[in-house]
Amino acid sequence: MDCADISILLVDDEVMIRDCMAAYLEDEGFRVHGAASGEEALESIVSLSPDVCISDLRLPGMNGEEFISRAYALCPDTGYLLHTGTLYSLSDELRTIGMTTDDVLLKPVHNLSKLVTKIRHIATAGRSM
Repeated sequence: MDCADISILLVDDEVMIRDCMAAYLEDEGFRVHGAASGEEALESIVSLSPDVCISDLRLPGMNGEEFISRAYALCPDTGYLLHTGTLYSLSDELRTIGMTTDDVLLKPVHNLSKLVTKIRHIATAGRSM
């Protein structure tokens, strides 16, 4: 699957992290949309219908876990990754929607090529369902 066919919603309140990750992913050919909060992302997720959503855990307002739970209810075909700078144990609620520990990325992501591979895998798996 060509990266240009894959859309990503990137949710992070830290502008530098969001912009740097978005720039890298865009350079790889992905279509990237950013949001600074879970609330902002929820407003656009249905119209964007992204293939993959990458969300920070610690966000202002609702946290990333709550955002993913609510976003999944709106867009169950989207694949979700959680991005965090702290040790995190995946909740039962996120496990119920199919997330695994492989879907939790620790900041900073040192090997962005692995992220690209993960995004392609998620997008391809979602399209084959």
